[in-house]
Amino acid sequence: MRYFFIFLGLIFLYGCIIRTYTIEKPRRDLDIEGNQGYLYGKPPSPPQLKKRRKVTVFEVELGTHPPKEISSLEPEVSIEKEEKIEKKIEEQILEEEGGVVEEEKREEEAPPLKPLKEYKLYTVEKNDTLQKISKKFYGTTKKWPLLYEENKDVIKNPDKIYPGLKIKIPIFK
Repeated sequence: MRYFFIFLGLIFLYGCIIRTYTIEKPRRDLDIEGNQGYLYGKPPSPPQLKKRRKVTVFEVELGTHPPKEISSLEPEVSIEKEEKIEKKIEEQILEEEGGVVEEEKREEEAPPLKPLKEYKLYTVEKNDTLQKISKKFYGTTKKWPLLYEENKDVIKNPDKIYPGLKIKIPIFK
C-alpha cells in the first residue's frame, strides 16, 4: 500500500492534469415489465425512481510533453504540391476514360489562397492509432479527431488504420 502512495505521489510530481466533472444521464433501467418473478397475483408497484442519474467523470492526462521534432520524419508537403498531384491524378483518370482535360476553365479560376497550415506526410506503422500519432505530433492524445477530419478521404473508420497508409498531419504555424 505504501508503494501505491509513493507511485501516486510521483505521478503528481511528474505533472499531470486531472479534470473532474459531473454529467446527468437519463436512466435506462426504469422500464420494468413482466411479472418480476411472481407466479400468481400482482407484484407490488415499483418505487418512484429519479428519471436522471448523476455520473462523475475523472480524466487524467499525464504530463505535458513537448511534441517531437518533426523535421526528421518526412519532407514537408505544401498544399500547392498536393494540388499538383491531384491535378495529375485527375488527368490520368480522364485520359483512361477517354475525356479531355479542359485547361481553359482552370485558367479562369482564381489562384488558390495560401492556407494557414501546412501538412507533413506520415506513414502509419504497426500498432499505430490516431491517438498515438496525435501524441507523437501534438503532445496530447486529445487531437486525434483533427487528424481524422483531415484524412476522411483516406480513413474510412477512425478505429481501423492500417500500416503503410499515408496520412496528412496538419502543422500549424
